[in-house]
Amino acid sequence: MAEQTMTLERAMKNAIVSTEMEGFVVTEEQRELMKKVLKNEITLKEAIDVLNKKYK
Repeated sequence: MAEQTMTLERAMKNAIVSTEMEGFVVTEEQRELMKKVLKNEITLKEAIDVLNKKYK
């Protein structure tokens, strides 16, 4: 499981760097949502709902 966690963390960091290279900012709140999705604490739909409520 530790190997998989490291792989997920690396994938998340890569996605964030790629996004930031395009000029977007990834907030700490968004990073925490990503971590929760990756840990199966919340679903992707739940994370998107949180973001939609905040930014609508």
